[in-house]
Amino acid sequence: MKKNQWMVFLFLLVFLVIPAWPAADNALDTLPIGASPQRLDLAVLQVGQIMATARGQEIDMPTLVRQNLDKDVFIIGEFHDSYACHLRQKEFIEALAKETPRLLVGFEFFNRDDDPLLDLYLNGKISEAELLEKTGWYQRGAMNFGYTRLVLETVRKLKLKAVGLNVPREMVSRVAKRGWAGLSAAERALFPGAERSHPEHEYFIRSTLGEFAVQVPLWFLNVYSAQKCWDTVMAESMRLALARPEFRGRKGIIIAGSAHVAYGLGIPWRYRLRDKRAKILTLVPVTVTAKKAETSEEENPMVKALAGQLKPAALFARGLADAVFAINAEEKPYFAEAGFSGKGNAEGLYVVERVGKGTPAEKCGLKKGDFILAVDGVPFKSLSGLRLLLSQKNWDDPLQLDIRKKIILTRE
Repeated sequence: MKKNQWMVFLFLLVFLVIPAWPAADNALDTLPIGASPQRLDLAVLQVGQIMATARGQEIDMPTLVRQNLDKDVFIIGEFHDSYACHLRQKEFIEALAKETPRLLVGFEFFNRDDDPLLDLYLNGKISEAELLEKTGWYQRGAMNFGYTRLVLETVRKLKLKAVGLNVPREMVSRVAKRGWAGLSAAERALFPGAERSHPEHEYFIRSTLGEFAVQVPLWFLNVYSAQKCWDTVMAESMRLALARPEFRGRKGIIIAGSAHVAYGLGIPWRYRLRDKRAKILTLVPVTVTAKKAETSEEENPMVKALAGQLKPAALFARGLADAVFAINAEEKPYFAEAGFSGKGNAEGLYVVERVGKGTPAEKCGLKKGDFILAVDGVPFKSLSGLRLLLSQKNWDDPLQLDIRKKIILTRE
């Protein structure tokens, strides 16, 4: 085997787009479910607009906040890979902090055990890199930290407090594989009331997973149990945190995926099970696509003319949340993606295991089995190290890789 060391400049381009919902055309936004009296009414929003759904009126963020200062907990849904979502979360937190600065923000992608580290980070005692390394952010498979950075930096700037809402992913994964039998008695105690189901919530989760959930019911039963675990522990984590002496008198903000918030089910319903007096506001995004409605040649000319004048808008049921905001459907991730993946070997070297087709990595000649020694001159040995570096990169930024090629000699 002969090894050759060489350098490439990898220009970062799009190679992966993750859909906001598993179903197309925002179908999951128009379900007639939930406790809202307006659940059977449909509404539309254009990009940048916010609606208070009880009245069906457009509203700006400061007014939305002022009208809901009596609430105890604000639960904000997100599409994890949407920068626009996180900008809106930032805007909401800033508006709320102006009115009532005693806030506690809870994050889905941090665990309960991460609270001391979050406190150190917010007080400037550890760096962002140390926070991500010590919490194992990328080892957990979390999204690019750049999205969460936007919100967490706002928390730090405003001198607010933050907590983690989750438990180790491995624990919930056992439920998804084996059901409740996958947990010990002590572990089950972390999910009080999780065995209870809401029929509309079960219908919603089944809808997100599609026909496979119907055709393989035992698989769905376990996966749905895992979903209930996540909803329960995030609701319970915030409830317990607000009861701690150091956080009493604060209002809570929960940041979680929209599927945990939609229709007042998931986290909101679980929170109310444990605290019936809690006043909660839910806020979720909907996406607007630029694609215009298609019409056939035989269609009424007047209908075709009207369709051509319609502005792109998102359609949703008014029972989706207490407030809904519209964002653009992003065609590519905001932060850079590398186009390859791999892992460290026994020698401490990072070995490429997969190179995406059509990606800059493939075009630059990177192949499975190659060794990556350094990125931008900094040695690294794990994918998490690479992802941490990429969270600082923009598309089209050059990425310098120090590579050792694997060459196999064969006899002619």
